[in-house]
Amino acid sequence: MKKLSLLLITLTTFMNVSYASFPVTETQQTEIVETNNAELPTYSSGNSLWAILSISCVLLSLMLILNPLVATIIALLGVVFGAIGFNKKLKGLAITGFILSLIIFLVSAFLAFVIFAFGGDPTKLGD
Repeated sequence: MKKLSLLLITLTTFMNVSYASFPVTETQQTEIVETNNAELPTYSSGNSLWAILSISCVLLSLMLILNPLVATIIALLGVVFGAIGFNKKLKGLAITGFILSLIIFLVSAFLAFVIFAFGGDPTKLGD
């Protein structure tokens, strides 16, 4: 046991003493580059992400039409994504998503208004 302890102490001491005990002569140079024509990153014009997001929001808001508040928020996102996608590759898909999202937004906003106007009780709609 004494030999094992002595070996561990010797190894620990050797590692602490020998660490960086030689001279380091490497110098590090830093270069600062200044530019006046900094541009914002642009996305490729062929990116159809916004049109796909708009259609996805249409489908999601259709599934959630029974909860008109959530459907209104998601349809509004679909309107925004469709408007952004107007100048991208799949322009027809973006326009379709925009129009369908706008229709669903108006319908779900009207449903949310009616439900909140009558206190959240749909049985009072006929009174």
